[in-house]
Parts: sequence; C-alpha cells; structure tokens
Amino acid sequence: MSKPLRWGIISTGGIATNFAKDLLTDPANRSASDVSHVIKAIGSRSVPSAQKFLDMLSSADAPADWGGKNGSLDGCKAHGSYEEVYADPNVDVVYIGTPHTLHHRNTKDALLAGKHVLCEKPFTLNMEELDELIAIAKEKKLFLMEAVWTRFHPIMYAIQDVLFSGKLGKIKRFQADFSMNFNADKQPDSHRMVDPALGGGSLLDMGPYPSVWAMMTLFNHPSNNKTPPNVLFTHQTIYKRSNVDLNSRWLLEFPGLGGVQALLTTDMATLGCGEMTALIDCEEASLAIAWGPFKPEKFWIIPHIARKSGSITEKTEHSHPVVGNSGMAYEADEVFRCLAKGKLESERMPWDESKIVQGWFDQVRKEGTSALKDMKGTEGQ
Repeated sequence: MSKPLRWGIISTGGIATNFAKDLLTDPANRSASDVSHVIKAIGSRSVPSAQKFLDMLSSADAPADWGGKNGSLDGCKAHGSYEEVYADPNVDVVYIGTPHTLHHRNTKDALLAGKHVLCEKPFTLNMEELDELIAIAKEKKLFLMEAVWTRFHPIMYAIQDVLFSGKLGKIKRFQADFSMNFNADKQPDSHRMVDPALGGGSLLDMGPYPSVWAMMTLFNHPSNNKTPPNVLFTHQTIYKRSNVDLNSRWLLEFPGLGGVQALLTTDMATLGCGEMTALIDCEEASLAIAWGPFKPEKFWIIPHIARKSGSITEKTEHSHPVVGNSGMAYEADEVFRCLAKGKLESERMPWDESKIVQGWFDQVRKEGTSALKDMKGTEGQ
C-alpha cells in the first residue's frame, strides 16, 4: 500500500460529517487492504466552527473512533476559510460538501489551487458549470469525481451481476422513487430544501438517487452499449411558499434496450412507497430494491403473479450490508485507487455519466416553472 491519501474537508454540515466519519473507519472491515485515508484540514466559515467539527471527529464513537486511535487525524488543521484548505500543502484531495449552488465555485477554486476533488452530488447546477470543471481538471491533470457513493456499495455490484447475467431475462420496465416528507411548512426560509438560492426543492437534492439506479442497471447494462436514453416527459409540482419544486418526475426511454421506459420520481412532501425504492420488471421475474435509495442493503427477486409467467417460482431475499458508518468510505477508496494509478476520472463514475444525469436535471428544471427554471450558474466567473 502506498502512502495515505491526505484529505481536506470543505463544509461542516451533515453530509460532510458522515463522509469524514467514514474516512475514519477501518478499511479492513470492508476488505480494503490497499487503501489508507487521513484528514489533514477542515474548512469552515470560522476557525471555531472548523475546530468544533474537528473536536467532534476526535471524540467520535465506533466505528469512526478507529481513525482517531490510529493517527488519521494527526496534524489536522482547523481553517477559518475554504481558501486555506485549498492552499494547505498537506492536502492532496478536497471533499466538497457545500450546498448545491456552491459546488461549481468551490470545486473550481480547489482545482485551480492544484487539488484533486471529490464533489458532492448534484455535481453542479447546470451543464455549463460541469463542462468548465471537466475542462479545468483535464488542463491541470487533476482527478475529479462526483460523489455518488451508492455506485460503489456491495449491493450495486450484486444487483448488476443478477441483471447482467441474463438470469431474469430482458428488462421490460423500470421505476425508482425517492420520497420523504420534509415538512417544508415547518422549516425556516433558509432551509436548504426550501431556499431557491441553495438549490432547494426535491430535484437537485433527491434526484441523484433514483438516477443512480437507472444509470447503473439500465445505462450500464451490456445490451445497452452505453446508449443514452431519451427524456420523454417531465413534470414538476411547485411549493408555492418559495417556488421550488415540491416533486419532480421524468420518464426516460432506453433505445439501446429495445425502448425500455424508466420513471424516476422525487417528492419532499410524502413518504413514498414503503419498503421499496426501485422496481425492475424483467421477463422471468422482478427485482425490487429496498428503501432507501442512497444505501439499500437488500433486494428481492419476486416471481411474476399474473398468468404465472416466468421461470422463477419462489421469492428470494438477498442481503448486502454496507460496512462502516454511512457507506461513503467506498467512494473514498475509489479516489485512492484512481490516484494511485494516475487516473483523472473513475471508470465507475466517469464524467460522461455525470453529464448524462446533469442533462436530465437541466431539462426537468428548464421545462418546469420553479424559481430554479432560469437560474444562472457561476461558469466563467
């Protein structure tokens, strides 16, 4: 194993907390003997805020306490600005965990400072921002990846193995949903799900999750030959208080799979469809993925009931638990391995696939009537 990968963490919110704690878990518990992570810098709007975050990490409970006990926080500095993290000579790669509308600016600044970047999803507000970041990464020869951690979970590989093996026959239909009641009426105007300036609404915050299942099971299916789908339909319901989208849905058609249609839904005002987050109907049976879409740990293969068709006659449950804190360490391991091999992008989370999903979001947003419909990005600034 080569020397540890030295991380800088931007922002001290909930998502950054989960990521940082995952970096502090024992890689051996997820059968990763070739990786090593340390945190060297925390960036916040003030030194006390960054220090509070660092103190929290230093006193973290198991399994994140492993890192503190084994030197993963040794020499970590609390910085009162993001720029200080970008300039820190002890940082190799920066994790961007800020609100959606800041992703482009923060990532661009980190890249221009010569740092590799793992940026939370959604990657950017629009395609123009994303294109600019990719161009900078290419020019600077720096690694850049969108943090879609679900792509790297054990269950994703297991589901792909089942679908790609042909055991269930051809895929006939797909639907994936991320619905969660955020009680928007009880939230302040500044809440990230309510405030349009922070990219509020269900689409950008929740949309990456149904999207990852469509990309990994349909787009990446061998029979699809990496053929991008067509967007057939989009719809948004508006939350009138702040004019962000209360829910969004879009219908895709995959010509590479014979016209398979995929319905993707996000909703921040209802609880959704119980214990299931996605359903993939195939010729021989259906494959149902457990809730939630960000970190499911089991799936079911379900026989067809109608006309008793299909060769599979018994329902089976398949468990593939995530090891560690929140399941975000798997993507950090991918960054380590890519950098060890001198790669600028991940083969499992490539730039072109981020652009496909960004294109969906752009179209849904621009065909809707929310406050984000015509929002401009910070590309070129």
